[in-house]
Amino acid sequence: MLPIEPLNLRAQQWQFLSNPDAYIKASADGGRVLAADSTRRQFDTAADILVRLNGSLGERARRGLLLADDVGLGKTAVAALVAWVVASAGEGRSVRILAPNDVMVRRWEAELLDHVLPMGRCAPHLDVRESRVKARKVERLTTGSIQVVKHSYASSDFNLGCDLLIVDEAHRAKGDQTCFSKALKRQRKHAKRILILTATPFSIRIEELQRMLSLIGAEEASSPVRAFSRILDDLYSGNTTRNPEVVAERLVGRAKAAIEAMAPFVIRHGVDDLPDEQHSFGTREDWSIPVPQASPSEEELILRMDRALRVASQEGAGRARNDPRFHVGWRHYDAESERLERDRIQLGEPAKSIVGNHLSAMGRLRREVGIHSKVAAVTREVKEVLQSGEKVLLFCHHHATAQELAASLHSNLPAITKHPAPAPKIWESAWNEALDRESEDAVDQELRRTFIRWLCGDLVRTQTWAWLGASPSALSDLAHSITTGRARGCDNAEYIGEAAMRLYGALIHSRSSREVLKRSAERLDLLPGANGTSRVLAVCEPSESKKEALIFVHNRQPDTAISVFNSPFGPDVLVVTDKLSEGIDLHRYCRHLIHYELDPSPIRTVQRNGRLRRVNSWAAVTGKGIRYAYPAFRGTRDHRVVQIMKKRIDSFSLLLGGVQDFDIDQVIHSDEQWRNEVIRIAKKRLTSSATILRAKRSTEYARTAPVGSLAP
Repeated sequence: MLPIEPLNLRAQQWQFLSNPDAYIKASADGGRVLAADSTRRQFDTAADILVRLNGSLGERARRGLLLADDVGLGKTAVAALVAWVVASAGEGRSVRILAPNDVMVRRWEAELLDHVLPMGRCAPHLDVRESRVKARKVERLTTGSIQVVKHSYASSDFNLGCDLLIVDEAHRAKGDQTCFSKALKRQRKHAKRILILTATPFSIRIEELQRMLSLIGAEEASSPVRAFSRILDDLYSGNTTRNPEVVAERLVGRAKAAIEAMAPFVIRHGVDDLPDEQHSFGTREDWSIPVPQASPSEEELILRMDRALRVASQEGAGRARNDPRFHVGWRHYDAESERLERDRIQLGEPAKSIVGNHLSAMGRLRREVGIHSKVAAVTREVKEVLQSGEKVLLFCHHHATAQELAASLHSNLPAITKHPAPAPKIWESAWNEALDRESEDAVDQELRRTFIRWLCGDLVRTQTWAWLGASPSALSDLAHSITTGRARGCDNAEYIGEAAMRLYGALIHSRSSREVLKRSAERLDLLPGANGTSRVLAVCEPSESKKEALIFVHNRQPDTAISVFNSPFGPDVLVVTDKLSEGIDLHRYCRHLIHYELDPSPIRTVQRNGRLRRVNSWAAVTGKGIRYAYPAFRGTRDHRVVQIMKKRIDSFSLLLGGVQDFDIDQVIHSDEQWRNEVIRIAKKRLTSSATILRAKRSTEYARTAPVGSLAP
């Protein structure tokens, strides 16, 4: 085991964390509104991390910790507080932060800088300065600095020597053979302390959690975790005639032992276990989207494709059989049919004739079935949600599926009024008055004019006019109406003008969005929703169809699309792949999420849900629940995939808790019924066990610490 070098921090240096209310007030003076209950819990967590890493208040110093708080609970904010204390407490300490991608690097930079003003007021003894943050810079780290770089930097030849290494979204290192995992193993000896952040420290195999524990020097917890893993394997592969009560009791015993062994090294809070914060997150509910049973024609289509690919593969011209994309849409199916038709001429007999017969029948059946049943069912449901004035977020796993779904939604959702009243000139004058900013330079004035042109487009002004009630009184002083009317017509939402200013600020402060805004002066259609006809936006590989071009984001940096969807304006439907499943906020004006297509890993499912269930969500603002939908195409592999995902999420929540279950159609198979009963009993008995992983407060340490142990 690697030796633990002292950090030599003093507990008094983070004393400000015991007064979160003063920090909340200081942040508000700087224009940042913090949720009180969540901030208090985050401050307790940051203090506990510092106590454990430093070895204060009677605790032994630990080489590393795993912060596994549920998605949306503010792990970034907690880690930023810890980073500032370590880096700015004097004596030349340094911090490195590894983030997964450019979007997250920018988010980390913003989070760190947001703490400068309130920490300057509440912790003046700490030398907190903007210049200490070295985002995206890869030169040798100077003392007292906080460096933020991408995960890939860990694989460089340069070592990650520092006092504290923070690894964000560390589940990307769960695979033993991934480049990132190997790099962390190699680099961990260069950091005095390691703080790992992930809501999902394991996915399908619990061995992934053991690798996480090894990275932070928690080898002593490995044996109990391994014992739990073995009994969980037995649940899914062992005798299903046993008494479920007896099996559940054994499972509970192993789970409790594993949790107790992890407790010194793991901190975790679940949203549903924090009643004082529920009002900030909003409630949640299952959203049932009925998808009809696959028709005989649809089943035959899938079966014939499987047979055709099987025959072609024997001749060296086949591809993946039983592709999951065949079960959730027809776009990839049609592309494969066309490829098979082209490749068929190269086949020998009888394969050539067999494949040709299948293709002929498949063509007839495709004309018969038309739109895919699952696509049609989800499109109908989204249409109903939009009629109630809400936004919808849909996740897909494959680009072809996302393209097909977005195209269907675009074609079938009701169009906006082509030329809504009042006229753009009236709106332009009103927005100029409402968003007046005299201090802007010439460049920013041009950007603001472009933004106002976007606000005056058909889609946005139709939306805004509807929120104002389309009344003569609103028109008489439109600028005043904009500043006093509520976004999305909700009494608790921000004012329309305030929302526009927040969106504009997000666009000009993002490098990529600012560039998009600059280019939009000549091509306004680069801004989502500017085309005036589509209420759908897709962030995936764009299709080759010119008719569909306007619904796709045509750049690799989705910051602009994220900012627009996170405002009340613009497209009401966002279709994305898992590129946007982690590290971003989409919760401000959306409480409907559809898992149209699932990734095999429950990590993705949990991360997706966290895009909406966050502090000050739209669900909390409206007082209505976040709705999660897992539509399944019954009678196909898609239905089985949803069942498997439920099982994997159940396995995860047994050990760490805090993961929301979801309902699916009743499982008929007796073995599955037995396993579900065992898990139900075990989860009920483990309800309170995961609470020992919560952060300790300083008063709890004070009660248990030996006399004279409160320093350093």
